[in-house]
Amino acid sequence: MGRPHQIEAVVAGVLKQARERHGALSMIQARWASLVGQPLAGHTRPVSLRRRQLVVETDRPGDGFALRYQRPQLLEKLRRTVREYAVEDIVIRPGGCRT
Repeated sequence: MGRPHQIEAVVAGVLKQARERHGALSMIQARWASLVGQPLAGHTRPVSLRRRQLVVETDRPGDGFALRYQRPQLLEKLRRTVREYAVEDIVIRPGGCRT
């Protein structure tokens, strides 16, 4: 009889984590320009947040370098912005040109 309640608890936990992650990513996306600055925000975009890693796509190689250079400061800003879902790392990947 305890089994259905255990499954419900697991599902509830997974759904809670998904809501937190989605909400955190939405908040980061909405504030991206203020976090990295308008010029860099124009060529980069946060696309996912998994396992406390923010994945950011870049249009140009130099923008990936700029994000890596800013990583410590950006992580601190992210921690202040999204307190309920701590971002521990930033993964930078080429994303191609925007259309």
